[in-house]
Amino acid sequence: MSQFSISDDVKNLNVTNIKNNLFSYRYDIKRLTAYFTNPTEELEHFYSSFKGEVYENIIYELLLEYAKNTPEITKFILKGPHQKRDLNQNKSGLLIDNSNQIVYKASYKDISEFDALFFTKNEIYFVEMSTSKKTASLNKRLFKKQALLKVLFPYLEVKALIVLTKGSVGLNNFPSYCTIWVTKDFDDENLLKELIEKKKEKRITFPNEKKDIKFVEANTISHSNFKYFQTLKWILYTARSNKKFSVDLGFFNSKDLNLYFDIYTKLYVGYITIEDFKKIAQNYNFDVKDDKVIVSIEKINQKTYGIIYYPKNKNGQLKRVKIDEDSVNIKDKEAEGFTNAEIKFMLNVLDEKFVLTLNDINHINKNISIIKTS
Repeated sequence: MSQFSISDDVKNLNVTNIKNNLFSYRYDIKRLTAYFTNPTEELEHFYSSFKGEVYENIIYELLLEYAKNTPEITKFILKGPHQKRDLNQNKSGLLIDNSNQIVYKASYKDISEFDALFFTKNEIYFVEMSTSKKTASLNKRLFKKQALLKVLFPYLEVKALIVLTKGSVGLNNFPSYCTIWVTKDFDDENLLKELIEKKKEKRITFPNEKKDIKFVEANTISHSNFKYFQTLKWILYTARSNKKFSVDLGFFNSKDLNLYFDIYTKLYVGYITIEDFKKIAQNYNFDVKDDKVIVSIEKINQKTYGIIYYPKNKNGQLKRVKIDEDSVNIKDKEAEGFTNAEIKFMLNVLDEKFVLTLNDINHINKNISIIKTS
């Protein structure tokens, strides 16, 4: 049973004491000024997104008040208009990004974002908020966030606070480490209109009492060092170091590897030549960079693993290829996505000793079931 119960203010979205603060958050509302006179389908989409942002800010502001009055909460990370911008623009670590959100970065790229983070004596809580009634995708995102925090804070128990609106489905499907708070629906059209029309002329200043000792900046939090790309390289070298097997599948059963699967989703084990690749993916008709199709073992879902191929074409397009018994599924990967950054790194790491033959691929496919799900 959770030690934290929802307050009446949070449950009822009582903005009486925090309303002015909402005007100090940044919103992309230029296109929404016409919403109330001409609510087109496109504007409806932007309005819904804006509404979700405001809901998140309301919950965050109410959590600040909640934390201030809850002795068990020892540290609460500031974000948005409450925190000081990190002018050093550090490339890695727990930071505030350009959107004033709490993120963990690696080599300037955001690995994961947290709606809020707070600490007790022996725990760290990450907070997820959503106005969507469907919770499946939110639930799926939790695995990466929890795994990352376990790596960063191995001495703390990682828990989650999930804040949803009335009528949300799938509440019983959340992991046991989650505390679920359910608020009333957010339907304050007057507040949303005020925010869009910027009726508050002056930005408010935050009272000194908010600067309680428990309210801290993200970049002041000490955590374990997690080197994103160096860890990928270590996993590759270790998986290929067993003299008995081309890829040591037993290595992927360790406790740490389960965490890394949740953080990365996929772990790289080598490459095959484009000549061999086209024998198993005969309809792949693109020219591939460096004659390398990178091979990963991927967590398909929370129960199964599979081989996924990543050919980087000479035109720069990265593809994701999944080969089943009766089909070859090919998808484009985003040019600015993290997978592209990983593949760029791997293309520089994978020399000839990491080549895999079709026999190696068959061996992995036949034995991949020995990798246990967490």
